[in-house]
Amino acid sequence: MPDKRDVEIVILSDIHLGTYGCHATELVAYLKSVRPKLLILNGDIIDGWAFSKRYFPNSHMAVISEIFRMMQKDTKVIYITGNHDEFLRKYTDLSMG
Repeated sequence: MPDKRDVEIVILSDIHLGTYGCHATELVAYLKSVRPKLLILNGDIIDGWAFSKRYFPNSHMAVISEIFRMMQKDTKVIYITGNHDEFLRKYTDLSMG
């Protein structure tokens, strides 16, 4: 794999993991191509409304895995909840790493 591009900030929003329209495979490829200092997840990353459909394929889990891998490589991640992932608001004060 070619060298990763060093970038200051990556901002992602409205990914809607857990829905059929999510482009998880393309997103994982992009995340593997960059090395940001800061990753901002700006709402509706996980679609809590769609969990009742029981659709969460491996490609969607790969997005989450890649974000955790980036955290291990010193990328600071900020998660801002949206209306579809409001169930995560109870973790507002959570800090990892």
